Amino acid sequence: AIVAVLVWSAYAGKRHHQTGIHGDVSGLRLGRGIYDITGPAAEEGMMGYAMVNQRTHGIHFRLRSRAFIFDDGNKRVVFVNVDHCMVMQAVKLTVITQLQELFGPDLYTNDNVLLSGIHTHSGPGGFSWYTLYDVTTLGFSPSNFDTIVNGIVQSIARAHTDLEARPAGHRMFVNAGKLYN
Repeated sequence: AIVAVLVWSAYAGKRHHQTGIHGDVSGLRLGRGIYDITGPAAEEGMMGYAMVNQRTHGIHFRLRSRAFIFDDGNKRVVFVNVDHCMVMQAVKLTVITQLQELFGPDLYTNDNVLLSGIHTHSGPGGFSWYTLYDVTTLGFSPSNFDTIVNGIVQSIARAHTDLEARPAGHRMFVNAGKLYN
C-alpha cells in the first residue's frame, strides 16, 4: 500500500501540506489483482546467483504478481510487483503487447505500466531475451517466460475488473503517522 501511494504521488505531482504525501487522493480509484507466476517447479535453473548447479527442486512458496491500478478519472497508472529477481525488457514488451490486445492500444501502454521485481533469488530463471541472463539457466525457458507474462497480464486484468467494479464515488484515504511494533 505504501508503494502504491508513492507511485501515485510521483504520478500526481502535487504536494499535500500536512502529510508530505503527494497528490490529492480524494477522487482516486484503486483496482487490485493478484495471480500466480510460480513457473516450473523442478529442474529449472534459478535466477540470480549465476550458479549452473542451482536448480529448482519443488515449491517452497508460490510466486505472485500483484497489480494495482490507480485512476483519477483523467489518468490511469498501473504498478505491478512480481516475486522475481527483476523484470526483464522481454517480459515488459510482451505484457504491453498482450494488454493492448485485450484492452486496445491506448489504455495500458509503456508509459503508464510499471513492472517491478522484489529481487528474490528463489525463482526460476531463463526469462530474458539477453543471453547473459540466461547462460546459467542453460538458455531461455519458454514455459517460465509464458507463465510470468501470463501471470502479470492476468493480475492486471483482475485489477482492471476490480477497478471497473468500483463506483465513481468510491474514495481512497491516506493516513500518515508512526507505526509501533
